[in-house]
Order: sequence, then structure tokens, then C-alpha cells
Amino acid sequence: MCSNRFRFPRGFVRRTAAALAACVFFLTAVLATPVAQAGFFSFDLKDERELGEKFNALIRARMPLIEDTEINDYVTGVVDKLVRAMPPQPFPFNVAIVNNNAVNAFAGPAGYVFVFTGLMLHMEHESEMAGVLAHELAHVSQRHIAKRMGEIQALSIGQLVGVLAGVVLGQTTGNRDLGAALAIGSQAATAQAYLKYSRDDEREADQVGMNYLVAAGYPPRGLVEAFETMRKLKWMQGAGDIPTYLSTHPGLDERMSYLKDRVGKLPADIQNRKDNDAAFKRAQMLARARYTDPKNAVSYFQKLGDKATCLDKLGLAIALSRSLEDVGKAKPAFETALACGGSDPLVLRESGRYYLKIRDFARAKSLLEAALRANPNDIDANYEYGRMLAQEGNYKAAAAYLEQVRLRVPENAEIRATYGQILGQAGDVFHAYLNLTYAAIYENNPRQVKFQLEKAKAAAKSDADRRELAKLEETLKKRSEYWKKGSME
Repeated sequence: MCSNRFRFPRGFVRRTAAALAACVFFLTAVLATPVAQAGFFSFDLKDERELGEKFNALIRARMPLIEDTEINDYVTGVVDKLVRAMPPQPFPFNVAIVNNNAVNAFAGPAGYVFVFTGLMLHMEHESEMAGVLAHELAHVSQRHIAKRMGEIQALSIGQLVGVLAGVVLGQTTGNRDLGAALAIGSQAATAQAYLKYSRDDEREADQVGMNYLVAAGYPPRGLVEAFETMRKLKWMQGAGDIPTYLSTHPGLDERMSYLKDRVGKLPADIQNRKDNDAAFKRAQMLARARYTDPKNAVSYFQKLGDKATCLDKLGLAIALSRSLEDVGKAKPAFETALACGGSDPLVLRESGRYYLKIRDFARAKSLLEAALRANPNDIDANYEYGRMLAQEGNYKAAAAYLEQVRLRVPENAEIRATYGQILGQAGDVFHAYLNLTYAAIYENNPRQVKFQLEKAKAAAKSDADRRELAKLEETLKKRSEYWKKGSME
């Protein structure tokens, strides 16, 4: 699609691999950042904001994230619904979806919420997922982490980032080595043990979380049923991917008994609320089909047989399209999905993506245009349609679609790189290098940042160009707090 002049370096846009490679880089730089000490009871909202931002950056460097319109908008909507039921909070809540089979979610300092695909895939109802999220949001509203941070005098905020990330990653993924790698030195090890939620913290999060769940309009049994599901998974899986508050605290039975008693005392109309799982099942299907092992996903959808819905048929088609040995079988599967639910913008988008993959451009164009008519805000449909236009040689039109995607997802390295390549082919040399520089920043690749930034500076011709450069350099300055010379060499 692009000439060598504007093609991004081979292997640059590999988010999962880059995330794993960047982890040591981020840790070293974060711990090296000179910041004020978080002294006894001095951990204020400004400190929490700084900790939250750095914690968010470190987790994003360690974990592969999903950016899909259907999934992200859905989960963000569930979190927003719960947040509206909470008292006013000092920070906005930011939601990210982690592609990981751990049955978990966690909310970090300053309202950064991470939801694992494993939680979505193992729950039966939206109310169960919402119950776990309500529990995690209660940890934030009750400032369980913030209070403990204020009592740790020996470590800087920069050091606390690594310690906190170690606790979270070790507990949520079941990978103790992943968490332990972030605890450096005896002081950090002591702080790591101190930062774990206590039984009282968990009990309070249960109680307050139940309040949020009910106030948000969900069936109150959701939290209890989520705990029951997790406990069954613990027995089946040996607790490897089960949240620490279910695997280490012996008071779980007592907590669940208390929650059941609370549900039983609620008015009948609240107890008898019905589950509304249409949007949940939709996002769940897509997460399974596109982001789990394709062979396992194919097997799951095939076993449904006559019980398969139109969305399940789409799920089978998507899973088949991801497997090299089954990609040919995907074509009739997509046609079956289109015959069943061809007016659904998700069906249209995913079918268009497949036909673009097998280079049937006419069919892909028709399907993607239909998807965009049905849902103009679908960033994935805009992205795929823009790529298709670029492959046809219509670079200026392609750039317009990628610009819409960039505005919606400004910190995605893959989108920035693709946008930069297309702009280069369209003849907009300055903005091509500008976006390639942003792509390098968001990939945490200082070497590429330096190379692309020099190209962007050389291509800048107008005052407007120089203002955009200044904005880019401000972004780079913030990111450079995490970078240490030679750590990514």
C-alpha cells in the first residue's frame, strides 16, 4: 500500500510484543523519576493524580489492551452507569480493556479502571460483571489505596508506582513473578505487603459496591452470583486466575452470607429485577471470537449447533477467519451470518473486514459502506474503510477516514502509524512524519521518536506546522519522564 519512503519499520506495530518489551523500560524510568516523598498523611489528591497517571502508563506497558468500538463502548457504558450511582468523585473514570483470561477487574488510583476479557467471558449476566466492577469502584470511592499510600513514608510516588503495579499484576493475573519483578529492595517488598487489601477493606468494598449496584438499577444478586462463579472457577482452576480477595481471605463464606442476607431484605421489586443481557452477550461474543485462541473459539461456537443465534454465527465466522487453516471456511460462515443478521452494523463491519482480508475489494467496500451508514461512529469500520480506500490508491479520502479514527483513539500506535503512512502517500509529508513520531511515542520507542521527529522538523514549513510540533514536543516531554537513555536500545 505504501512506498518504502513512508513505510513504518517492519515489526514496529506489534502492540502485545511491544508492551512486554517495554515493561522493564517503564519500570526503570518510573523509579528513576525524581518526585516528592509521599510522607505520612501527606498523600493528597495531587499525589493521587500523579500516581494514577504513572500507574496507568505502567499497566498499559505491561498488558495488551483491546480497542474495539463494540467492546470498549459497552464496558465503559457499564462503568459510567455505576459511577452515576456513586457520590461525586474527584477524578473522572477512564476504562481500558485488557486482553487477558484472568477473571478480574481492578480500579487504580485516580479512577483508572482495567477490565479483563476473562471477567466478561466467564460471567453469565451483565449484572455479575457489574457487581465485580461495583466492588472495585468501591475500593476507589473509599480510598483504600490512597489511605495506605499516605501511611508509607519511605518511598517516593515514583517508587510506589512500581510497587502498586506489582501488587495489582501479581494478584489479578495469578503470575507472582510478574508482580514480584516490580518490587525492588526491602522497602518496596515491605510496602508491597502493606498495600494488599485487608479483610476489612474487602468487606467494605462488598457492602458499598452492593449499594452502587442496586442504585444503578441492576439485580442485586449480581455480586453474589459473580462471587459464586469465581469460587467454582477457583476449585476448577486451582485459583491461578482468581482475584486475591477470593483466594486468600478465609472470610469469603461469611461475606457472601452477609450479601445474601442483604439481598433478602430488599424490597421485592428490587430483588426480582430481570437481567438485560443483550449488549453483554454481544460484547461477550466479540471478545471470544476475536481475542481468544481461534481454535478454542471455533470449537465453542460449533458446539452451539442449532442453539446458535445470529451473533453466534458471526462469532464462528470471525473465529474461522483468524485461523490460517480455516480462513477458506470463513466465507460461507460470513454469508450465513449476513443472511441471518445482515442489517446489524457489527455483522456488516466484520464481514467487510473479512472480504478486505481476502482482497475482494468490491464486496468489502459494499459491506463497510453499509456498516458506516448504520453506525458512522464505529472506529473499526472507519479504520477498515480508510485502509481499503488507500489500497485502491485513493489516499486523500482514506486520510479523512483515518483522521476520524485518530480523533477518537489518539494514543493508539497502530492507528497513528497507518495514518502517517497514508498521509505520506497523499503527499502531506509533514503530517506523515508527525503522526509517525506520535506512533513511536505511544510504542515507547525513543530511537524511532528521534528519527521521525527529525524528519518532521525538516518538513515543517508554516507557523501552523511549528505549533503542531510544539504540541508534539510537549507530549514527548511528558512521556520522557519514563525514559532512561539506553533502556530501549
